[in-house]
Amino acid sequence: MEIGRRDYYSLSTTINPARLNQTLAGLGRIGETPQGMARLAFSPADVAGRKYVIALMQQAGLAVSIDPAGNIIGRREGADPALPAIALGSHTDTVPQGGKYDGALGVLGAIEALQTLADAGRALNHPVEVLVFTNEEGTRYHRWLFGSRAMAGLLEPEDLSAVDDEGVPLGERLEAIGGDPGHIEEARRPPGDLAAYLELHIEQGPVLHQCGIPIGVVTGITGRAVYQVDIQGTPNHAGTTPMSHRHDALAAAARLVLEVQRLAGELEICRVATVGTLHVQPGAVNVVPGQVSLGVEFRDVDMACLEGAEASFRRFALETASADRVKIDIHRLEATPSVPIPAHMQELAAQAAATSGLETLRLPSGAGHDAQAMAVIAPAAMIFVPSVGGISHSPQEFSTPQDCANGAQVLLDLLLLADDKL
Repeated sequence: MEIGRRDYYSLSTTINPARLNQTLAGLGRIGETPQGMARLAFSPADVAGRKYVIALMQQAGLAVSIDPAGNIIGRREGADPALPAIALGSHTDTVPQGGKYDGALGVLGAIEALQTLADAGRALNHPVEVLVFTNEEGTRYHRWLFGSRAMAGLLEPEDLSAVDDEGVPLGERLEAIGGDPGHIEEARRPPGDLAAYLELHIEQGPVLHQCGIPIGVVTGITGRAVYQVDIQGTPNHAGTTPMSHRHDALAAAARLVLEVQRLAGELEICRVATVGTLHVQPGAVNVVPGQVSLGVEFRDVDMACLEGAEASFRRFALETASADRVKIDIHRLEATPSVPIPAHMQELAAQAAATSGLETLRLPSGAGHDAQAMAVIAPAAMIFVPSVGGISHSPQEFSTPQDCANGAQVLLDLLLLADDKL
């Protein structure tokens, strides 16, 4: 397997593609089920995956520690102890029935980069840290980016008080992986403590694969607004209640679902919009639905677009409540701001790809990543590689061995450029 042309004289260190893809396969066997990956945060499979990457870090000569948020930190000292560290990282937890590359490539690509430097006996000026963040996906406690938000000082009181479906507090799970909820504030890193944060990731969308372009340079990470919509109607007998006398919560919900689609599709007020959950009560075919709850999400890199989508959705909900004679309450659960990637960090990523003769495309990230939290305390850059068919969060998630190797090589070259220029 060949990495592309390399013509920048100081960037002559080449990763081992076979080794990288071997470690990807190794991690991919931990938590694998016939339905897809099940390495949910704090689960036994997650703990096993964490042990696997710790062993790889130690093989690469990294000093490994775990901070109070449960983040794994593998550190290699630099020649100049006065310089702040350059961090590389991602996560190893998965969604239920997920894929083998989301998060994993960023972690194992970073370890491969450091192993390559160790093999070559090559020293850097800056210290380097490989970060494996706790509970990025948030599926266990519905509190996503937990580890990176803790490191960036962005945790909220609700994060530590959350309980999972088994009634176990997050703090108890955190202690089981080496964290310390009683000193969680000590996980925070002040601005300036890191010179940069670099993250390799699969695109999780179709653009690079469709275009045949091997490397994406991320221009920004989408903002995200999440809502719970509660619709209160009147449950009544489905056979005896005339249509004109109904207060049907599900009929109103159906109008809202279609409106969410229209806001992003036909009207293009925001980039994407989704209704991902719908709960109907009492849930009997012979009862007019009396109560419905919807989970609604808007995403866009332009925060004004998110505000416009929310305002339009609320206006439509008021009209629907009046027309269908129901009560509709909209509660905003999450509001994650979009994060632009600084122009100079985009340029470094593009230069790193050019080192190996790899074509790039600049594009926004439609998914959230640890980089959006880390960008609060350090300049961030993100590199994407193609996702075959644009599929992610699915057992069919796949990025080719060549694309994975290309991404790890660009990450290493980006690290070397950052070490030279930052």
